[in-house]
Amino acid sequence: MKKVLAFVCAASMSLSLFALDIFNYVPVTGNVKTYTETNFTISSKFGNYFRTPNAKVVHTRDVAGREIEVIELTARDAIVSKTTNTYDVYGNLTEQTCNDEAGNLLWKSTTTYSGVKKADYSEYGKDDILKSKTIFTYDKATDLLIDETGYDGDGTLVWKIIYTYDDKGVLSVMDEYNADGSLAVKTTYTYSDDGKIDTLIVYDDYTQETLKKVFRYTNAALTEITTYNTNNVITKRLTVKYDNGGNVSKLSEYNIAQKFGTTVNELVSMSEFLYK
Repeated sequence: MKKVLAFVCAASMSLSLFALDIFNYVPVTGNVKTYTETNFTISSKFGNYFRTPNAKVVHTRDVAGREIEVIELTARDAIVSKTTNTYDVYGNLTEQTCNDEAGNLLWKSTTTYSGVKKADYSEYGKDDILKSKTIFTYDKATDLLIDETGYDGDGTLVWKIIYTYDDKGVLSVMDEYNADGSLAVKTTYTYSDDGKIDTLIVYDDYTQETLKKVFRYTNAALTEITTYNTNNVITKRLTVKYDNGGNVSKLSEYNIAQKFGTTVNELVSMSEFLYK
C-alpha cells in the first residue's frame, strides 16, 4: 500500500520483509562498500533443518554511505534485475531505475523536493508511463511529515497515510486509510527511555486482528523481535546476530507453535549478510 513499487516485474526476486525492515532499526555502519544478502529456503527432513540458497542481493554504496546500486541474483548468480539510484548535489535520492538482465527497463521512480523535504514521488512502468504518484504534506510549524497521499496514474485517490507525533516530535501513530476513507491499518509506536523503538502495535481492520512486535536488546544491540497475536500469545521470533563490525550478519525467523504438548520453535526463513 504505501511507498512500494506495486508494478515491479513478477520475475523480480524480493527481499524478505524482515530484511527490508531491519536496516531501519539497525543501519549499516563502518566503511562498507558492498554487502551481499543471501536468502535461504528452509526444509525439514527426519527432524533436522536444512537450508538452501534461493536468492542473493548485492548492495553497493558510495563513499558517503548512500546506496547507489542493488543487483538481484538467483542462487546461481544469474542477474535478475539491477536498480540504480541517482542523488542530487544535496544527497537526496532523486531517481531509481530498474532494468532486467538484458538491460530493459522494468520500472522507474522519481522524487522531487522542496528544500530538503520530499514533495512528491512518482512511479513509472516499463512503458515509461506514470503508474502512481505520492504527495507529501508537512506541518508548517514543526516541518514534520503528517500526510502521504497516494494516487494512481490517472490521478485517482488510492490510499492515504496520516502520521501523529508525541510532544517530543517522535512518531507515535501511523494510520493507513483506504481510498474510501476507511481505516486499513493502525500502527502505534512506543519507545524506551533511551529513545530506541520498544513496541509496535499493529491493528489490521480487514482481519480485525492486532499484532504486537516487541523489540528486545542485549547491551544496547537489537537481538530479537517477538510477535504476539491478538490473544497476546507469541507467534513469531526474529533473531538478529552481528559480525565483529557491528553489522547484521544473520536473521533467523521462527514460527512458534504448541505441538506435542510443548512449545516448538520452527525455523521458517533465514538471511545472511556479508560486508566488504
